[in-house]
Amino acid sequence: MMGARTARWHAALKDALQKEEGMKNIFQLATTDVNTTPYVRSLVLRDHIIHPSLPSLPLLLTTTDIRTSKVTQIKSSSSRRVEANFWTKATNEQFRISGRAAIYPSPKLAEQKGIQGVGEVYDAFKGQGWNWEDERRKQFDNIGAHMRASWCRPIPGSPMNSYSDAEKWPVKVPKPGEEGYDADEYEEALGNFALLLIDPIEVDFVELGVMPNRRTRFVRQKSDGEKWKEVILVP
Repeated sequence: MMGARTARWHAALKDALQKEEGMKNIFQLATTDVNTTPYVRSLVLRDHIIHPSLPSLPLLLTTTDIRTSKVTQIKSSSSRRVEANFWTKATNEQFRISGRAAIYPSPKLAEQKGIQGVGEVYDAFKGQGWNWEDERRKQFDNIGAHMRASWCRPIPGSPMNSYSDAEKWPVKVPKPGEEGYDADEYEEALGNFALLLIDPIEVDFVELGVMPNRRTRFVRQKSDGEKWKEVILVP
């Protein structure tokens, strides 16, 4: 059977996240390097980006430091494939979302590092007045001053002589108009800040909060109005 115009899995994910308590938007993102060695880390889902003419094809938005290894891993893959995993305790549901990743750094770094958006959903935004740089700056300013300071640190994952080295780093990076604003620190952090978007292709949705348990695979269909094919699976 085919999914509705608004993807059923996406409606279920948003509903589950709304019901979750505490840090409700945490998910795990898996990537591989050139040797197919897997890596996984926890990230924060910042937003759902939906094109008006393609409501069934949401982009999942998170953020990253352009200097992290995950960026290198994504760039090393010709398919740019990643997998995100959400577990919501409130509903006892799991969402494994496989898709293509797109990274949007500062314009100054985009050409230098050869990082470009990929996928037909991204293409649909072209010519529609959408500005990814405006979105990047909006997301950066939405993050707290303590979190913004993390983009002023040395390269993530690089060696340190001592834990006390961290005492030299900025603790807060206020945005313009906030007390303590420092233009140099703000621009440095903003320059390392990038959007990371996931363009879903396949979703494995497990519902353990109902009896009997349910499991459904959603596969995006290019030839049928960009909808989703649903396949019922054994949980």
